[in-house]
Amino acid sequence: MILLALAGLPLAGCGGGGKTIKADGAEQSVTGVVARKTHFTPTDVSCPSGVDAVVGKTFDCHFTGPEGPYVAHVTITAVQGSSATFRIRTERAAAGSS
Repeated sequence: MILLALAGLPLAGCGGGGKTIKADGAEQSVTGVVARKTHFTPTDVSCPSGVDAVVGKTFDCHFTGPEGPYVAHVTITAVQGSSATFRIRTERAAAGSS
């Protein structure tokens, strides 16, 4: 399963004035994209915390799909105010990765 989709998320503010991606928001977005595109709803999506909200930055989220482990490559395409837009591309994870 390879998916391409756009999603939007709220950002978290840091004490230093920088903005970061909310891990739980990214996890919800990946879950929603996968569910809409495949009719399979992952229950274990895990995304990193503390990712800087910078256009062009990519981070990986992991989840278990119907055929084993998957990775969602999430690329920030726009940051405006307190939200960001992402492009999400999923694929089966390489053997031994998580």
